[in-house]
Amino acid sequence: MIPVLTAEAMREADRRTIDDIGIPQCVLMERAALAAYGVLEEDTELKGKSILIICGPGNNGGDGAALARILSERDIFPEVVVLGDSDKRSEGLKDQLKLLKKIYPQTEIRETLPDAVYDIIVDAVFGISLNRGIAGIYADAVAFINKARSLGAYVLALDIATGIDAGTGQIQEDRTVSAHRTVAFGAFKAGHLLFPGAMYSGKVTLKDIGIPAAVMEEKARIHFFHDSEIALPPRQPYTNKGSYGKILIVAGSRGMAGAAILCAEAAMRSGSGMVRIYTDESNRQIVQTALPEALVTTYDEHMEEEPLRAAIDWCDAIAIGPGLSRSESAGEILRFILSNADVPLVLDADALNILSRDVDMLADTREDIIVTPHLGEMARLTGIAVEEISGHLVSVATDFSKSYGVITVLKDARTVIASPKGDVIINTNGNNGMATAGSGDVLTGMIASVRGRNTDSFMSAALGCALHGRAGDEACAALGADHMLAGDIIKYIR
Repeated sequence: MIPVLTAEAMREADRRTIDDIGIPQCVLMERAALAAYGVLEEDTELKGKSILIICGPGNNGGDGAALARILSERDIFPEVVVLGDSDKRSEGLKDQLKLLKKIYPQTEIRETLPDAVYDIIVDAVFGISLNRGIAGIYADAVAFINKARSLGAYVLALDIATGIDAGTGQIQEDRTVSAHRTVAFGAFKAGHLLFPGAMYSGKVTLKDIGIPAAVMEEKARIHFFHDSEIALPPRQPYTNKGSYGKILIVAGSRGMAGAAILCAEAAMRSGSGMVRIYTDESNRQIVQTALPEALVTTYDEHMEEEPLRAAIDWCDAIAIGPGLSRSESAGEILRFILSNADVPLVLDADALNILSRDVDMLADTREDIIVTPHLGEMARLTGIAVEEISGHLVSVATDFSKSYGVITVLKDARTVIASPKGDVIINTNGNNGMATAGSGDVLTGMIASVRGRNTDSFMSAALGCALHGRAGDEACAALGADHMLAGDIIKYIR
């Protein structure tokens, strides 16, 4: 898996590399500058182009000054602006400026923004060190860069674009640089992956600058999958249908058979050996017609304990909630399952809405629980406003997992999966064509299917999300975002 660092973790990784391992800061800056030069060379024709590097007062500015020297060594002479109080410049920036002036005294180094048009602009203003609102000359710099882009300039951000919070992906309204490309030094930052920061980062390219992989892994509590890691658990030659998990889908209410069908079919297409649907009696005919491969157990108005207990005893994992309703009988079913299940549970949709009336019901089971709320459902579960949740996906999901001992799948444009131990996986695939009714029902079935195949709950939740997103991407490529239905995602499960 690929590590993702917060700003704090990245700073600590830098410190460990410099102080404990002994790689000098100037070496890290040199490698960062060389990496940035390589990206510029890939993307643009540098010879004959006007280039402006805008440096802030910290080490991100030092990277920018080092880049100016690297370019000058190749007879490409940029202009450099260094913003902020000269007395507050970092030692790394001071050293790089001293080298630049000594070797290339002809380099124009300004302290104010020029009145000119450039072909290429490099944003080296703050990087991960941004910890305050952008104002004054820094706000002017952001406006200058974005105007230059609108006039056709290519914009490269060093490490992270100015205005993006490295830990949350939140931006500062109209005071955020919109980059064509970002070169991430050492590790991806959460702000590169989470929206809206991901939109402002452009294409993000990770470059090694000499920080040992072991140091970054030691500091990383957040990860995302390599594409090669996104795969269903392998099937073995000498097996039978019981080898691949028996999944109980508790879903659908009167007039809501579709949710149960989508959830169950997704579980089947994700490799489950057997799927049983527990639903309202009124759904029996449509469910059996749509999914003749599924087993069906029903209830009429109110659950009967013995059939439900038998279904629980039969299965390896349970998904509950899609289309279940918030009725008294639905609440009765949820409470019975929480109290009696001795297999892992995936709670979604109406199960979460019922749970929001009494979240302490989660304590009624000793088994692993995976909850899959979207932002509105999470707001009902926690009492936190949707706007606050959307701005702090990682911390909200992690806090909920730690508080209730569950795996949290907090669904958004970039879904965050958190464990009670504080580990986080960010799902980076998927597309806006998946913002369609029933998509969450499909995800619930996929997660339950993977969990039923004896994968641990945290990885089941994360892998289910990644497989769901990949299937959605393939459906979008084939059909277009506007034309996708939830059932189309199922067709592309691989």
